[in-house]
Amino acid sequence: MLRKNGFLFITAIALLAFAGQASAGPNDNATISLDLIADGGAGNQIDNRVTAGTVSGQGTKIAVEVFAKGVTTSLIGVVVIFDFDLAILTFGKAENSAFAFNIPETTGTNFASATPVTLPESGFLARAEFTTVVDVTDKEFTLGIKAVTLAESVTSSDVITTTNVISFNEPTSGEFAGLKLHLDTQIETPATDNNALTIPEKKAGDTIQLQLFVPMAAGKQTYGYEIELDLPGKTFSNYIGSISGKDFTDAALFPTPGRPVLSALLLSTPVVPANGYLGQIDLQVTNFLDSETTLIVKAASMASLNRQQDPLDVSNAVISVRISYPGDFDEDSDVDFADYLAFISVFGLSSSDANYDARMDMNDDGIINFADFLVFAGVFGTTHS
Repeated sequence: MLRKNGFLFITAIALLAFAGQASAGPNDNATISLDLIADGGAGNQIDNRVTAGTVSGQGTKIAVEVFAKGVTTSLIGVVVIFDFDLAILTFGKAENSAFAFNIPETTGTNFASATPVTLPESGFLARAEFTTVVDVTDKEFTLGIKAVTLAESVTSSDVITTTNVISFNEPTSGEFAGLKLHLDTQIETPATDNNALTIPEKKAGDTIQLQLFVPMAAGKQTYGYEIELDLPGKTFSNYIGSISGKDFTDAALFPTPGRPVLSALLLSTPVVPANGYLGQIDLQVTNFLDSETTLIVKAASMASLNRQQDPLDVSNAVISVRISYPGDFDEDSDVDFADYLAFISVFGLSSSDANYDARMDMNDDGIINFADFLVFAGVFGTTHS
């Protein structure tokens, strides 16, 4: 048994060595991201896009997760090389139980497997730990990735680089620095937990409308703001044809040519309203967006009266696309008796009634009546996997 394991171990190292010299493979368009585990714990293997944190002291543990989106094949090996200041941090370990072999280096690790490994939907690659080697209290520093090698076979691999970093102890002296950006789909004061939105699937020609809020900026004056969007694992311009919108003063927003960035350049210095509403963004969909799609606010900033551009916290500004099936009102993938009970509870209501539910107005005529019941009866009993 020891002899067999030794053979597999040597084989795994050989696969990585050859993969590092191989030609580009099918995962050349994969994207890599880092997510800070705020409590330093086990993590959840889901990219929550936490890219900033505050740490202090010497000997403090920092834990992060690494993700690769857009990987289209199984992998026999992965090499993750981190980018950090050795005078500030030391690399401890990286873990992924799906790979049988883990060969650590000073600034990263090598994973290998004798059998191909398929990454989960989240793209989770590894959980890694670092330790501060000096007192980092109030000291600015970053943790990034120099490169990730994805080996599909001995003769096929892809080396992926990224500018994604986690920033620590960034100064927050600006008027808006660190204030959290909230998203909503209608103009109202956003709840604290609605920042990860779910929207129905979108097809070509549809529009995604998003409202932007910074409630903690209420009552403050601003020269404007800037929003940068991203579709991790997808080419943004292949799915979103145009970006437009309006801000809270009804002045025009200006898209940046060639980039998914929208800027609000205000000639006056209006006061942000009590609910923190900044404006609305309209995204024109040019290709079908399915349930695999996640849209994020990659970065955002607001300009204060001293013309300082302060970064906003966008760590949870996420939009995911959900497929909605007609008649499946409780979204459990079955059109069943529970959905029937929900339907009859609003039967006879019109769009002017308080409890009217547009999902049950299945022919969109403004009233939930017998015509809608006939549509519902046609899909009753269906199941979606």
